[in-house]
Amino acid sequence: MKYLIIYILFLFCGQQRYSQATNYFSIIKDTVRVPKENKVLNSEYIINTLKNGTTFQLIKASNSKFYLRIVTSENLYFNKTDMLEIKSGSKSFFAKETTNFQLNKNTGYYFIEIYKNYIGTLKDEGITGLKFDKAITKYNKQDCNQIKQMAKFFYESFCVKNNIK
Repeated sequence: MKYLIIYILFLFCGQQRYSQATNYFSIIKDTVRVPKENKVLNSEYIINTLKNGTTFQLIKASNSKFYLRIVTSENLYFNKTDMLEIKSGSKSFFAKETTNFQLNKNTGYYFIEIYKNYIGTLKDEGITGLKFDKAITKYNKQDCNQIKQMAKFFYESFCVKNNIK
């Protein structure tokens, strides 16, 4: 009887894990405001929130550009413009003249244009940290893996599909 219960639990947990993995991300259609251009564009995006509250959003806008929006509640420098370094393992992406926009009194966000090849880097390496001004934010392996999964889904949904056309 004990083995039967363990077997049933194993089957249930295995099925639950598989079903969550395949439908973990979904594509959302909405508008997005591009602060540097002061434009509102139609877009499709994927969003992922980490345990520390940081939210990553990969966006494909109607102008055929890709964007990354990072909402954070730590290391805030509201309305300061500086270089944002996004670390992906041993690689880095540098976004010049990036502003930390204020969302509310406890959160700010970065909105940067990224390139298709960088989405491939995110898919393989994830994001291990951010550096803005003197503030450094690091992400653990679990958070990095979540970002990898999100980037992989986004890459397969938008980047690979476009190469087939």
